[in-house]
Amino acid sequence: MKNLDEINKLLLVNAKENHVLGLLNGKLGLTIYFYHFAKKNKNHKLQELADHLVGEIFEKSREARLEADFENGLAGIAFGITYLVNNDFVDADLNETLSELDDRIFRFLDDQRTNLQANLRNGILGYLIYSLDRLKSSIESGNNSNIYIFKNLTASLINQLGKLIEEEKIQDREPQLFNIYWDLPLSLIVLGRAKNLKVNDSKIDRIIDYLIPNLITLFPSLHSNRLYLLLGIETYLKETDCPELRKYADFLIREIDLELILNTELKNLNISVNDGLTGLSLISNRLNEIKGNKELLISDEKVYQKAIELEKGGRNEFYDKFKESIGFASGLTGLAWAIFEIMELNEKSLKVI
Repeated sequence: MKNLDEINKLLLVNAKENHVLGLLNGKLGLTIYFYHFAKKNKNHKLQELADHLVGEIFEKSREARLEADFENGLAGIAFGITYLVNNDFVDADLNETLSELDDRIFRFLDDQRTNLQANLRNGILGYLIYSLDRLKSSIESGNNSNIYIFKNLTASLINQLGKLIEEEKIQDREPQLFNIYWDLPLSLIVLGRAKNLKVNDSKIDRIIDYLIPNLITLFPSLHSNRLYLLLGIETYLKETDCPELRKYADFLIREIDLELILNTELKNLNISVNDGLTGLSLISNRLNEIKGNKELLISDEKVYQKAIELEKGGRNEFYDKFKESIGFASGLTGLAWAIFEIMELNEKSLKVI
């Protein structure tokens, strides 16, 4: 895959066969990418397709059988539509557009919140990301009614997350392989964002106090997991001062070897956002934004080279499955987004369909 032309053609073909609507594995993540690509390249064909896809997503999201979760369901769809509206890709009144989806998510959470696990895909962390995003948009628009609603929902979800943490019902141990769905760094990222919006501050402080003793004794064996954990800690520290976490973060920085990640931990075909180089590239970029530490920045060219290696690998089970996926987290959309950023940053010409 030497250019985005080839990847976009695959995405166009596979989008017709894919019936998943959601943000991480379906058409919404693809739609966001198409809008960005079309805007950059004045590509009217992709613009029209993105408009068609967002209309299809919104229409089908009204179906009662669609789940409420963040990965493929209503919470992720609401998050994605909010992104499109706030970035001027879609012209719509956000509160009016999402009112039905919000109501269905609220009803689900009223009924099931205490039965949910912590995870991002279909648990508390995913709903917290959705609620924090809706709260931020409500604050920016000055919608006092929605500010009250989403601040209360976020506070309630933070309380539930704290309960799960205290009951040791989150995945705080290091996963065997790097995975973007690891609960511990995600929890720190979400709590940092809640701190930024000044929601349930005292509860967040108690959660962090509870986490610190185990957190600062955790030393992931994989350098990729160290990098991800560092992002969680730095995201939280961006919002508040905590000497114990600062000391531990500085220790992790010294113990991360990017070359080992690239040449050993990711020596196979792993390239996707959820468990591969693309995800780690996004993590390192975010760390660079927070810290301004280019020593932790994975070279964008490494992602591009990995895509070429993937193509040269010929036909195999991993490659064939990856080619057929339009998912942002597990498929071609995540790779396309990473290469799009690489070529844009390097001011290379982007091929247009």
